[in-house]
Amino acid sequence: MTKQQTNPRSLFRALSIFFAALPFAFALIRALQTGDDVRYLWVALASLCGAIAVMIVTRRSGRAPSAAVAVSAGVLIIATLLAVVAALLLGTTLGLGLLVVGAAFGFCFAAGSLLHILAGP
Repeated sequence: MTKQQTNPRSLFRALSIFFAALPFAFALIRALQTGDDVRYLWVALASLCGAIAVMIVTRRSGRAPSAAVAVSAGVLIIATLLAVVAALLLGTTLGLGLLVVGAAFGFCFAAGSLLHILAGP
């Protein structure tokens, strides 16, 4: 018998999906805890849209590690910005809590995009 080896690309792809799903998991937990507060779902969706937009605009930047880091930094900035803007549009007061949630969602999408790029086509 031979041991089946894990393909690093498959692992990166699975971790990419995991990180991208985290903001929605947090939003779902928040909605279930409060019973009716779905604002985090909208914030996660706005952040995801920012991440997707950066990935589309930079899709031809290559698969080199330096390009992947640059793209994920762009995702972090834009996804965080859109998360904060969405929360503000939903009536949230600008403060440390909002910035932490926005940055956390942006980080999750940035990590997911980095792993997605490193997984390859």
